Amino acid sequence: MSSSIVIILWVVLFMLMGALLGMNMYMVICLSDLANDFINPHDSSSRINKLVVPEFVIHAVQTGLFVGVGSWSLLAVNTPLVLFHLRSYMRRECFMDVTEIFNQLEAEKRTRMFKIAFYAIVFIAIIYRLTECAVNTFLTTDGRMLAAQMLKEAATEFHHF
Repeated sequence: MSSSIVIILWVVLFMLMGALLGMNMYMVICLSDLANDFINPHDSSSRINKLVVPEFVIHAVQTGLFVGVGSWSLLAVNTPLVLFHLRSYMRRECFMDVTEIFNQLEAEKRTRMFKIAFYAIVFIAIIYRLTECAVNTFLTTDGRMLAAQMLKEAATEFHHF
């Protein structure tokens, strides 16, 4: 696969992981607001339930894209969480019940905080691999010529200001 396509895939993975982190942080904020009585249980559960399926889909797509970039280690690390998501979706355990939300509050917070920590570690790995891929691309002869052309164009654009 072309190195430019691989770099684009790493950038897409970077953005998807940022979305997953943001979603889970928002869910933890909703749960904290509920615990502090800033929001009612119905609003909190409806806000969280709206994000459950998109989170699962984004994570599954992201895990599939690890095959495209050839990152078997990240695929192996993410597969158990995808299977956990699939199991909890099939059992309908992933959705917050308005009547049981206070009983599930601490367990849900722990689960979301674990996911945030997990996603943050994978996010760092994605940033590293994206940087590594970009640097290795520019170290080839074609990559150096492409980088020189880009820098020359940038310098002429900057010079005209």
